Amino acid sequence: MTARCLLVSANRMVSPYPVYPIGIAYIMGALQGYGHRADHVDILASGGYSALLKKLGDTHYDIIGISIRNIDTVDSASPQEMLTDITEAIQHIRQHTKAPIVLGGPGFSIMPEQLLDYCKGDYGIVGEGEEAFPQLIDRIMSGEHPEQKLFSKSLTSFPECQPSYSHEVTPYYVAHGGMLNVQTKRGCNYGCAYCSYPTIEGQKLRYRDTAEVVSEIERLCREFGARYIFFTDAVFNDPHDHYLQIAEELIRKENTTPWCAFFRPQNLTKDTLRLLKRSGMVAMELGTDASTNTTLTALNKGFTFDEVLAVNEAIVAESLACAHFLMFGGPGETRDTVLQGIRNLKKLRRSVVFAYIGIRILPGTKVHKRAFVEQLIADDTDLVMPIFYYSPMVDRDFIESRLLSAFHGRKDRIFPVAKSEHLIPLLHKMGHMGPLWDLLIDKT
Repeated sequence: MTARCLLVSANRMVSPYPVYPIGIAYIMGALQGYGHRADHVDILASGGYSALLKKLGDTHYDIIGISIRNIDTVDSASPQEMLTDITEAIQHIRQHTKAPIVLGGPGFSIMPEQLLDYCKGDYGIVGEGEEAFPQLIDRIMSGEHPEQKLFSKSLTSFPECQPSYSHEVTPYYVAHGGMLNVQTKRGCNYGCAYCSYPTIEGQKLRYRDTAEVVSEIERLCREFGARYIFFTDAVFNDPHDHYLQIAEELIRKENTTPWCAFFRPQNLTKDTLRLLKRSGMVAMELGTDASTNTTLTALNKGFTFDEVLAVNEAIVAESLACAHFLMFGGPGETRDTVLQGIRNLKKLRRSVVFAYIGIRILPGTKVHKRAFVEQLIADDTDLVMPIFYYSPMVDRDFIESRLLSAFHGRKDRIFPVAKSEHLIPLLHKMGHMGPLWDLLIDKT
C-alpha cells in the first residue's frame, strides 16, 4: 500500500557552514523506489516552521520522519544542545496530525533509546534507513502497530537507490556557499577513541560505483546549480584507493567543479595530491585530532605527528588549502603535552588550525569507557545533554590560557572555534563558495 510520507530536517546548525541533509535525500530515493510518495521540509532552509505547517495543513500524511543530524555542537568552549529543534518540530507536528513520528539520522543512532524517549517519538530507525524505514512503513500501512520501537537493518553494500534532492530545499544551500554534498562510500574501518562513525555506518567499507558518483556531481551542477562539492565520507582517502578511482573518473569527465573532503593525514604523496588537484580538489580538511605522539596514541589514531607534518608539507608544495581539526584535553593530555602540542602546531605551515578542548563523551566509544574507569562519569550518567571528557592530568584553564596566548593575533589559528562563525554569512553574501576557512591561510 502506497504511503504519503513527510521527511523533516529539523537541524538549524550552520557551523562551520550549512550542510544539505544528504541522509534524507537517500531516504527520499529509497521511499520512491518502494513506491511511496515523499515530501521534504527543511526548517533551516525555510527559515522556520511556516513551510512545515503549510505542508501539514495542505496534505494528509501517513508517516512523518524526522532526521536528527546533530545532538549538540560537540564544542565545550561554546556548548549548544540541538535537541530543542527536534522537540519543537514534534510539538508542531502533533498539533496537526496523528501520523506516527519516526526518528532517525546519525545523531539519533548514537543513543537511540534515550533520544526516542527524550523526543517522544513513536518509532526509531537505528543506522541506515534505506531498507528499515520502508519495511516499517509497510507494517504500519497494513494496520499493524508494532510493539517494538527501534528498527535497524545493516546494509551489506552501498544503497542501490539514487538520492533524491528537493527542488524546494536545495536553493537555500546553493545560495549559502554554493556547496552540495556527495557520498562515495559508507563505513569507517578506523577505531578512533572518541568517534561514533563505526556505530552509525559500520566498520566495513562499502563503495559506490565511481561512474555514479561523477554522474551525480554533474547532475547537481546542471540541475541545481551547485558550484562546489563536499564529499561527506567519514574519511575520503580509503586504504583501497577507491578515492583515486573517483579522481580519475572526474579527470576523464573533465570536471571543473571545485571540491573538498575530509582526509586522514597519512600516506598522501606528491603524486596522489597532484592527481586529486587535477580532478578539481582545491581544499582538504584533515582529521589530525592531536598534536603529539602521546595524545595521538591515546586517541588510537594510528599515525604520528611526523606523518602529519609530512602530509602538510606535501599539501603546501602543491599550493592546496589545508585545515587541521584537533582536540586538546583528551586522554593522555598533560601540561607537558599541551605545551609540546602547541610547539608542534607552529610547524604546520600555510594551514588553518581549528582547536577544540575536551571531547564529547558518546556512548560505546573508547573515551566513554575510559571516562567510566577514571570515575569521571557513572554507569547511569545521562549523556543526552553534552558531557565532555577532560584528562584528569591537566587543568582546563591551563589549556585555554595557553591556546589563547599561542593563537593570539593569528587569523589562521582558531580557538574558540565559535568566535569565527559570524563571518560565514558575511562571506556568503560576498559571493564566496565552499568551506571558507581557506581565506584565512597566510600565503607568505
